[in-house]
Amino acid sequence: MTHPFDIWAPILKAPFSGDVTQEIVPRILSPEIAGIPEIEQEIQTEVASYGTQLGKVLEALKALSAATGTPLPEIDALVAEVEEVKEKSRAAYRAEAVAALERLRRVDEPAWRALTA
Repeated sequence: MTHPFDIWAPILKAPFSGDVTQEIVPRILSPEIAGIPEIEQEIQTEVASYGTQLGKVLEALKALSAATGTPLPEIDALVAEVEEVKEKSRAAYRAEAVAALERLRRVDEPAWRALTA
């Protein structure tokens, strides 16, 4: 069944109806940044992303939990969820790579053979 507004579907999207991504970048001269934004930017781009920094903190909390026998179920759940997302992403990347290699094999078998040798 077709609705009269179906022709607008590719153009109009309701709030929160599509993919949502957010890049967390310290904005220079922003009053929202604690510390010195230029230093924060350099740390994020030259040393470690926020995800890497938080990953190290989570690793330390898990080690501390194990060493002291103090359960941290919320941290354990968070780490498990992060790992689940990472594995899903790895699986998706592998599937994309397989599909790309199959397309290459169909259009340029010598190049495919060179890459898969």
